[in-house]
Amino acid sequence: MNQSFFDRSDYTPNTAIVTAGHVVIDQVIDTIDQEKPRISLGGPSSYSSVVLKSLGYQSFVITKVGSDFPKIYSDFLKERGGFNPERVKVSSCKTTSYKIDRTTSPRRMWLLAKCKPLTFHDFEPVLEILEHSREKTLILNPVAGEISLSLLDRISKEFEFVLVDSQGFVRRISPRTSEVTIKQGLDISSLSGVNVLKADREEIAGWTGSTDLEKSIIEISKFVDTILLTSGPGEVDVYVGGKRVYRATPPEVASKDTTGAGDIMLACFAARYSETKDIERALSFAVCAASLAVRKVGIEKSLLTKAEVLKRARDTKIAICR
Repeated sequence: MNQSFFDRSDYTPNTAIVTAGHVVIDQVIDTIDQEKPRISLGGPSSYSSVVLKSLGYQSFVITKVGSDFPKIYSDFLKERGGFNPERVKVSSCKTTSYKIDRTTSPRRMWLLAKCKPLTFHDFEPVLEILEHSREKTLILNPVAGEISLSLLDRISKEFEFVLVDSQGFVRRISPRTSEVTIKQGLDISSLSGVNVLKADREEIAGWTGSTDLEKSIIEISKFVDTILLTSGPGEVDVYVGGKRVYRATPPEVASKDTTGAGDIMLACFAARYSETKDIERALSFAVCAASLAVRKVGIEKSLLTKAEVLKRARDTKIAICR
């Protein structure tokens, strides 16, 4: 990655959040009678960068796109996400792309294309910029194995606060059909530098190879401080030291599209926790932001205002489970 991808001029020390993972072009089936898939800009790096900028937080994005990435998407991310994907185009690859069938429960996904993996070298320019920052926050949010476990282990040592979304680490892509399933059993010691792990029940089982949720959480908690366990209705259970301490229930909204909601939640949790150092406040803010986001379809769901999120966060129910 060329160092010019990052703009030093607007950087304020101690405020930046680094997100890493592929930008994605999604082909979405919303209804069974849909003639053609809905083409949508997606991927955690897109959702995270746009929501963070819209809420007033600064972020650096480490990603790659292919030669087929549309300029209209680049222009949108440059304006709304604060970075220019044109500078990280890989001419020999296509942009990572998924077909997503939302008409089934759970949804089904197929990997259509995968861009070049990320390497430690891709992180070096931003590490140089943040060298004198008091606290560096990193969100690792891969979608198709573009961040390896060895890179996770290495790069997590360079940041003070590290959050990981499980999805891209535990996904298995069928070599025959390209459909996404979940791996069973990974090297969880690679999580030893991680502060917060986001996962649903299936992804927790993917890490440990066990369907026993309680035992799996205890096992993972030997390496990770905090686990954000997500569920379909938007509820989030927080485990610290292997024990559940909070359950967050978001305010009710009319949901139109949940794709990307988890990415928005994790980004907002990272930003608010870095700002307040308070799990409850970060949790209510993040869960509320994700619930407000699903009122819209596509990448536009990331366009939120901090005033509205803070106001509606009061309606998020936080149950103490100690």
